[in-house]
Amino acid sequence: MSSGIQVERVCLYCNCKFIARTTKTRYCSHRCNSRHYKQVVKEEKIAASNIQSSAMGLLKTKVDFPELSGKPFLTINESSALLNVSPVTLRRWIKEGMIPTQQIGKKHIIKRADIDAMLAK
Repeated sequence: MSSGIQVERVCLYCNCKFIARTTKTRYCSHRCNSRHYKQVVKEEKIAASNIQSSAMGLLKTKVDFPELSGKPFLTINESSALLNVSPVTLRRWIKEGMIPTQQIGKKHIIKRADIDAMLAK
C-alpha cells in the first residue's frame, strides 16, 4: 500500500538512486527486481550443483601418494592421479595400447610395474 511519503533508496540490483513510495521497496523497477531474482536463483543452483558434485566425488580430491606407491594394482582413477592426467586421457592410452590392463567386468586394473615401465621409456 502506497503512502504519501518519499524515501530515497538505492536499488539492490543496479545500485541507482531512486525515490521509493513505501518503506519496503528494494528495487528501482520491476525489471531490476526480475533480473536480481533470476541472478539469485542461478547462483543458488550453481551452489547446489557444486555441493552435489563434491558429495558424489566428481570434483578432484586429494590423493594419498604413499598409499598408492604400496599398491601393486591400481584402478583408472588412482593411475590417472598418479600420472597427473585425466581419467579420459588414461582410457585413451589404454585403448591405444600404451598401457596394458586386465579387465574385470567393466573395471580396468593396471599393474604398477606397467606404469613404471611406461614412464621409464
